[in-house]
Amino acid sequence: MRGTVLGAWALLVATAAGQTCNGYSELCGRAFNQVAYVTTHNSYATGDNIAANQNKSIRQQLDAGVRGFMLDLHKLSSGSSSEPYLCHTSCTLLNGGKLVDALRDFKTYLDRNGGEVVTIYIENAEPFGAAGMAQPFRDAGLDKYAYVPAQGAGGGAWPTLGEMVGSGKRLVVFADRGADAAVAPWILAEDAYSVQTSYSVGAGSAFDCQPLKAVRPLWVMNHFVYTNYTVFGVAFERPSPGTAATVNAESSIEDQAALCQSAGHMPSFVTVDYYDVGGVFRAAAAINKVAYKSTATTTFGSSKESASKTQSAAGPLPVPALGPALAALAALALALA
Repeated sequence: MRGTVLGAWALLVATAAGQTCNGYSELCGRAFNQVAYVTTHNSYATGDNIAANQNKSIRQQLDAGVRGFMLDLHKLSSGSSSEPYLCHTSCTLLNGGKLVDALRDFKTYLDRNGGEVVTIYIENAEPFGAAGMAQPFRDAGLDKYAYVPAQGAGGGAWPTLGEMVGSGKRLVVFADRGADAAVAPWILAEDAYSVQTSYSVGAGSAFDCQPLKAVRPLWVMNHFVYTNYTVFGVAFERPSPGTAATVNAESSIEDQAALCQSAGHMPSFVTVDYYDVGGVFRAAAAINKVAYKSTATTTFGSSKESASKTQSAAGPLPVPALGPALAALAALALALA
């Protein structure tokens, strides 16, 4: 009851003050775990590469209204003491650059947009220790925004978005491995707080809302597919740009969300490939039960994405050119041989 009253009060205050949280005044009074966030799978994986999951950069994603980001941490080479890089499967296949450089963009965005709450999910592939993961956040100055739960791992209620905005602690960071509260209390152990649905759904298959691990208050609703591909005799799963318009259709996303909601689970992180194709922003608004509006910004100097550009697609995306990617795959195949 107390949370409901405080949420209603926060909404009244936000509305009176003209405050918005992630672009909507209605969200200011809602707990962090009761909001759906547009989230990008392998957010850094862009460019002319068959391993790319997104068409646009993290800067463009932030400006478009994406509020959840999945980042995979690798070393440049096996056994090296390298700082974290953003790579997909291998830095030989797709290298998105240093983690710290991407985090500087997050810092710029949060500095300039005081009403935004952002979440980062780290897939710690090497794995790095907590200190190795935390240092790039500190070097970027981003740790000052990081939220630390008051009652430790998995305990206690989440604050409202309005409370997070008011406190300045507007960044939530999860890691699947290596979290250590004694070293970096704001890097949260993912399994203690959230659960994911399947991240291995073949193109043409149906989505469900079955948890992969123990149920937690935060649900990562993975809504992307893969296709099978073979190069030089090496078979692997790759993103499926050609099906993005269908997979990311508003109705498709809302159907999976309905499965989660019918089981009593709020799909907190609506995770997609090629976020700029289809209707993910409209679907997230529908899940949040707010009237959709564009929440795009121009923090990084790009032109504001219009609703029509962001929400629709003329047809399936073209498959990226394979020249550079084939060379990278050849190198990877040799490395694995």
